[in-house]
Amino acid sequence: MWSHLFGREVLSDSGEWRQECEVEYLLSLPEAKRAEILDGVPGAEDRKSQGIRGIRGEGVVAALKVQIERLRLIKMTG
Repeated sequence: MWSHLFGREVLSDSGEWRQECEVEYLLSLPEAKRAEILDGVPGAEDRKSQGIRGIRGEGVVAALKVQIERLRLIKMTG
């Protein structure tokens, strides 16, 4: 599979492809929904509503935001 993020072919069962699919999905969402999934619902205590930040941490969310922007720019320039 071709990975835009990595600029090369990657295996479809690799971590790189999983990462590409996650970023592609998040980029496809409307901005408000993406923010909710990344940052969670303010004051939420249940795991699902905490978003990726509440489950996987601040560092993961920061990295995903960088990758989302990078993929957006790649797609804009072709």
